[in-house]
Amino acid sequence: MNPTVRVPKLYIWSNQLLYLGVSHIFFREHMSVSDKLIVSIQGEINIKLDDGRQVATRSCLVKAGTAFDKEYIDVNTATMAIYYLAPLCQDYPALEKVMAMGVEGLHYAHPQEDLLIQTLIHIRDAPFAPEQVYDMLRDLIVQPSLQNVILREFDSRIVELVRRVRETVRENLGVNDFAAEVNLSESRLEKLFKDQIGIPITKYRLRYRVFVGIIHLALGQSVTDAALAAGFASSAHFSKTFSAINGVPPSAAFLKPPFLEVLISDMVFKSLSVNIDDHLNPSHRNDDPVEEIVGGNIP
Repeated sequence: MNPTVRVPKLYIWSNQLLYLGVSHIFFREHMSVSDKLIVSIQGEINIKLDDGRQVATRSCLVKAGTAFDKEYIDVNTATMAIYYLAPLCQDYPALEKVMAMGVEGLHYAHPQEDLLIQTLIHIRDAPFAPEQVYDMLRDLIVQPSLQNVILREFDSRIVELVRRVRETVRENLGVNDFAAEVNLSESRLEKLFKDQIGIPITKYRLRYRVFVGIIHLALGQSVTDAALAAGFASSAHFSKTFSAINGVPPSAAFLKPPFLEVLISDMVFKSLSVNIDDHLNPSHRNDDPVEEIVGGNIP
């Protein structure tokens, strides 16, 4: 009997991603531009605490704007699952509340770590649709008692601005343009945005452009076509930004074996005005309003 061949998976929702690996990935030092929960489904993650002690764990929470530096977090011997949390929602503060503090912007030891690992391996190795996966993970990642608790208030102007960044992803608007739209000075907007999101507005726009580019790569487009569709001037700029954000180049993730199996929610296509019929097999379709389910505070 031939052994089961496992391939990495990427689930894409309107505001969230889930990557499920099958082997170690060697990440370059980079700045995290998303709040994310990292779970080692094989091996350990090593974290350095403020007092210099080293801690081995199977899960850690990384805040947007935190340096992904091997000195403080070493994942290079772990096979990882990475759950990229939706912006402007309560998931990060809820997880921060129940996980142990490592250093600023880094927590570890998810309270349901063992069950979460088992579930993530099951998702990776069995066929599940994006909506099924979200339902399977929701109560595991954030305990139900915290799901409807407002732990952090978000400024309505920043919520609107995040929406505008998404709507104008291919346009080269300046910070001054965004500031005028929400009646703030550039300096005030930049400070408020970073306080609320964790990264500057220009870096957030690059993050969202990379997200759009990932979707087009997942649809089988070339790096050049994906870059242009996401608002980048060239494939080189897209590749450089992708690497700076994720710690690996897009070629390592999408263009070399073992190739990713990518599962995309229909609502992603609707939110990006992509014609589903041009890209999806009918067996992958559904009519669930996923963006309403996973979209945090952005409907």
